[in-house]
Order: sequence, then C-alpha cells, then structure tokens
Amino acid sequence: MLVLLALILCLAPLRAQTLIIRHATVIGLVSAKPLKNYSVAIQGGRILAVSRKLKVPRGAQIIDANGKFLIPGLWDMHMHLGLPEAFLPMLTANGITGIREMFTGLPLPLIQQYRARSDAPHIVAPGFLDGPLMLTAGAPPPGAFAVGTAQQARFAVDLIKRSGYDFIKVYSGLPREAYFAIAQEARAIGIPFAGHVPESVSPLEAAQAGQRSQEHLLNIMLACSTDEDALRAERLRVMNSTELSAEARLRILGFPDPKGLFDTYDPAKAAKLFAAFVQNGVWQTPTLALLEGFAYPDQLVDDPSFHYLPESWRKTARPRDKPYMQDLSPAELHMWTQRAQALLTRYKQLVGDMHRAGVEFLAGTDTSLTNPVIPGVGLHRELALLVESGLTPLEALATATKNPAQYFGVLNQLGTIEPGKIADLVLLDANPLADIHNTQKIRAVFVRGRYFTRADLDALLARASGPVPTPGPAQ
Repeated sequence: MLVLLALILCLAPLRAQTLIIRHATVIGLVSAKPLKNYSVAIQGGRILAVSRKLKVPRGAQIIDANGKFLIPGLWDMHMHLGLPEAFLPMLTANGITGIREMFTGLPLPLIQQYRARSDAPHIVAPGFLDGPLMLTAGAPPPGAFAVGTAQQARFAVDLIKRSGYDFIKVYSGLPREAYFAIAQEARAIGIPFAGHVPESVSPLEAAQAGQRSQEHLLNIMLACSTDEDALRAERLRVMNSTELSAEARLRILGFPDPKGLFDTYDPAKAAKLFAAFVQNGVWQTPTLALLEGFAYPDQLVDDPSFHYLPESWRKTARPRDKPYMQDLSPAELHMWTQRAQALLTRYKQLVGDMHRAGVEFLAGTDTSLTNPVIPGVGLHRELALLVESGLTPLEALATATKNPAQYFGVLNQLGTIEPGKIADLVLLDANPLADIHNTQKIRAVFVRGRYFTRADLDALLARASGPVPTPGPAQ
C-alpha cells in the first residue's frame, strides 16, 4: 500500500497554529487502558504530543475537553460514494475520516479531486473486475473490466495498476480461471485484491489465493455446510440462469435461503475455515448494517439523521422502493424481509464464532445510493452490531480505526492516537467503552488536523440535504 501511504503523506495539510485538546480521556487504541485527563497537541496536521502535562505555546488554540473522550478517526471499509456532495459532508459530520471506496463508477480523476479536499475523508479506491455477465448491463463504467479468461484477467490487472488505482475489487461473476489469474498477477506486480468471493470459488480457496478481505460474509455459511458442493452448484445455476431477472438473481444470491443452509452447518468445517482465515491474514467485512437496513427498514426512516439526506434519496430509501424489490407483491416483500431478519441473527452468531477463533474484522456498511444505509450513521450501527455479535466496545472500535491502518500497512501513520501520526480524531461527549452507541455523541472532528466544531458539523449536515447530481451505479 505504498501508493496509499504517499497519498496520505502529501495530503496532510500544513497548519502553523497549534491546537491543544485539553484534559480529555484518550482512548487511543494503543493499549486497552484509556488515558484519563490527558492533553493532545496538534500541529501541521499531525499529533505533536500526548501527555498529562503539555507546555502550551503562545498563540495555541485551546479546546476544553474536560469530561469528554477522544478516539481515532473512523474508517468505513466498505462503501460506495454515491452523491458525493451529500455523502462527504455526512461522513465527516459522523466522524468518518477515511473510506475504502468499493467502486461506484466515478472516474479516478474525480475521486482524486475529492481526495484533495480538506473537508473530505481519505479515500482508497479500486479498479473493478467481474466476469462476462457484467456486459449484459451494457458498457462497464470507468475502471471496470469484464474478464473471462486468464489472459484477459492478467491484462486487466496490469492496466488497473498502471492507471493508479489502490487495489483491485473482485466480484461474484468471475470464472475460476480468471480469478486465479488475477490472484497470481496481482501478487506478481504488487497490487492487493479484495471484494466478493466469486461464486465459482470457495472462501477457503480465496483465502489461500491471497484475497486480502472478503465482504458481506458471502458463502461463509455455505463453506461450513455439509452440503457445500450442492449448495454452490445451485448458486452457480442461479447466477448463470437466463430465466431469472437481474433483480431476482440479486435477491436470491444476496439473501440465501436459511433452509438447507443453517441446518447443515458443520462446526468442524467452520473451525478449519476460520483457522485458514487466521493463517492467511484474511480480513472479514461483515456489513451487518446493510442487512439490518433490509431486515428493519423502519429504523432507517426513523433515524434523526434521515432528514439530512437529499429529498431524492429519501423518496427511495426503503427497500421496497429499490429497483430490485419493486417487482415484489406485499406478501413476497414480507417473506424477503423475514429472511433478512433470520440471516442477520445467524450472521451475528457467525461473527462471534469467527471472532473467538481469532479472525480479524473491518467495519464496513455497503452504504450507497441504492442501499438502505444512512451515510456515516451506518458505520455507528455497524459498530453496535459488532458488539451485539460478541466483540467488546474496544474491539469494535478497533475495526474502524486500528484495524484499517493495519490492513493498509500504514499503522505508523494512522489508526491510533500517538505522537507523529496524522491528526484524524473524534471528540465524544460520552464514553464509547461504556456504551458503543456513544460514538454518535460527537462534539468535534479533526480531519488531518483541521478542526470541525459541533457548529461546523451541523453546517455540513445542513449542506448535505441540498440538491446534488446523480452518480453511476454501485457494485
């Protein structure tokens, strides 16, 4: 991730004035024990010092943090940057100082413009690779390539690397031959790949091939089933069927039937799979917040932040208003909602089992223009769902702070509150270790040393609700 590191270093703004965050409880993720009544000095976009006693230089701006809690800036490690002029302010206002953009079709020069903004999070962006089935939707957007053979796959990997993308996102429709060629070529030229485990490949094979992260827990339950081969064959049939609509295919693959899946779960197979994840350093991004959005849609529209979204988004926010749900009768929609609820309950148990086995996690939401997740807010829901799954609040915080920095190989620059690191910070009014929901009680945000007061954050939220252009489709 040398490209990412260079990007982070060049975008850290130089600010002459020193900021002193005084008398905070610092939850810096350096150790399990918070530092009570500590002060943090910021200068030049970086953390200058973390100490009980700081000598305040002349002209420094003092921020009284008595009774407040300071955490590292948060990362959403799976989102699609729809409506950037709305999403970016909402991310910053919710303490999101970095995102792994999992492909939206926005041209790379445009993403680079967003990266250069002092009020925007760090953005890490991929090129996108899927199988020939992608061409049925028309010409791929910029940065996306349909590959069906090993030769095509190697060419696309090289092109993505030369184009300046940070990593390769692999998707569900890749043929086996193309997928393993991607893995081989990515390793040879030094570019990471992550994303969906293709339907033609098992999660175990993907782990052994070097896929850095696996998203949405897709096919993890299937890989732990005593009927794994039969279940995978059926999913491949669904994916390649000419009799199903694209909407029906998306529903079936995204919300697998619990019948025949839950009751064939084999703990011994699961233990072997989880051990392979640990051994190969594979990260999991569950995106439980996405599943919750489908399972409990009323929570979405009842959230206080909902009204900050542009009106065009609010009108189609519920799952029933999405293109892949509009063709359903009320009874069918109810069935799919119940299935999402059952999957969410089981996936939380699965996350707990993997966590106890030592599998590492990244917090992500799958926020996009077409998914029922509120930008920024969704990450706080993800942290709460991870705690409900068995992680401690401190462990959940790590999935959005320290873990992303470790994943990218830039822990020496980000992820914890230590001298010399980039000053991406969130100041909270209440203790997130006592209640993870307190991550939403934000008093201030620091993005590369730029200080956003509560009034500034409120202004960002108000700006987000204005009219904005519509971007391309998310994947």
